[in-house]
Order: sequence, then structure tokens, then C-alpha cells
Amino acid sequence: MTPGEDSSGSFLLIRKPRKIGVMRLDLHGPDDHFGGFVKIAIVSDIHANFAALSAFPVKDYDQLWCLGDLVDYGPKPREVVRKVREKAAIVVRGNHDHAVGFDVDPQCSLPFKKLASETRQFTQGICTSRDVDYLKNLPIQQEVTVNATSFYLVHAIPTDPLFGYCPENSERWEREIEWIRADVLVVGHTHTPFIRRIGNVTIVNPGSVGQPKTGRPLACYAVWEDGEISLREYRYPLIDTIREIHNMPVSQDTQDGLIAVLKTGVLPTRQYAKTAGIGS
Repeated sequence: MTPGEDSSGSFLLIRKPRKIGVMRLDLHGPDDHFGGFVKIAIVSDIHANFAALSAFPVKDYDQLWCLGDLVDYGPKPREVVRKVREKAAIVVRGNHDHAVGFDVDPQCSLPFKKLASETRQFTQGICTSRDVDYLKNLPIQQEVTVNATSFYLVHAIPTDPLFGYCPENSERWEREIEWIRADVLVVGHTHTPFIRRIGNVTIVNPGSVGQPKTGRPLACYAVWEDGEISLREYRYPLIDTIREIHNMPVSQDTQDGLIAVLKTGVLPTRQYAKTAGIGS
């Protein structure tokens, strides 16, 4: 067994997160002095995975920023909404927050449509009107300056803030950064962490806390501290989330799909084939 894994194959929380990428921005001159808060924890795509959020290892941050998708796919949307509302200084709306708030299609890829539809109904059934109003009134984007560094926060991309899908190596980023005036563009949505520099702009995606698609069942996040951005990941009690998914009032196929994505980042082959119209 690997460290942090129990005999059932489930991963348990370890205290020390692992850095998976670091970039020094060097945006400040030699005479600059940091004032106020200097350590910012950045999370995204929690997707109602309260066990993962509760195990978040950084306690000494000065601000917490959240890039949206608090809900759908996971078993504890109310708890996540209330925790983020309590702790986060900045939150932007994701496509699943939008879908729950306005009862519309989150425009997921085809294999995830059934999972999104069933869990959205579940989410809307247990969230209070106050929770739903909070989600629907979240801003689409936010701009903030920390000392000499300017940040542009959006769930997806500047030109399509809720739905635009843009992986790390896409040439589209070169066009996207033309729409903003910021040193750092902070995005989520793809569930895969990366740091990319184009010209004078650094693009940061912290990955997903609640449904990472890295091939590892490790929650992902980023930290900005004194001009350095690092990508990090940590183990959490995955078995707790799996147990809670088994109690969700959704179909067995959807439960199996949700659990597979938590463990591996992808849907089972048979389920993907079925939703894509391949085979029986």
C-alpha cells in the first residue's frame, strides 16, 4: 500500500501537502514592501465534496479565493456552500453554481450530462432558498490587486466565463489574455492544475478540490505567497465521500460514475461508451 492508503484502497488524510509546481513571478521591485495580507489560498471546483474541503491543509492563509463550482456531483452541497460563504473573501460563479441557481443546463461534456442532471436535482432539493440565492448572485468575474500584483479571477475564461473550456496548452490563451489587464489570470473549470506564462501574464489553474482529473485521488489547490505561486495537492478521507455518494438518491450508474471519477479522474469505459452512443 502507498502511504496514506488503507486496506480498502481508500486514501486517508495526511497533514503535509505536496507541491507539484512553483513559479516565481518577480513582479515587485527591490524597494517594494509587502503590507497587509500576503498569503492567499486558491481553490476551485469543490463540487459538494465536503470531506475534501474540510481536510484543507492550509490554516494560516490571509485570504481564501474560490473560483466557483461549489455544487453538483458531490453529496454535501449545503455544507460546502456555507463553509465557502463563511471563509472565502472572493468567490466567482461557476457553470454548476449557475445551473443550480437558475435551473438551467450547466453545458457539461456529453459523458457527464447524466451525472450533472441527477446531482443538480438532488442539490436543488436539499439546498435552501438562501443557498440558491447565494449561488445565483455570485459575480461572474473579479479583479483585485494585492500590493503591486493585479489578479483577474474567472471560473472558465475571460471571453466565456462560465462555459469556455481551455486546457493548459491551448493556443486560445494567447487571445484570452488580450481581454484583460492583469498580471495574473486565475481560472478553474478544467479540474487540472497548471501554471503557464504568456508574455507578461501568468495563467494559474489550481485544479479541483472536489473532483480532480489528474489521475490521482488528491485534492488540488494553489497558494500565492510573496510573489510566488505554487500548485499543491493533499490526501483527504475519500472513503467518507464515497460512503456519502452511496446514500445519494441518484441512479446506481451515476453513483458508480461519480466514485470512478473521484478515484481516477475519468468515467468507467462502459459508462462513457453508453453515454457517447458507442456499443449497447
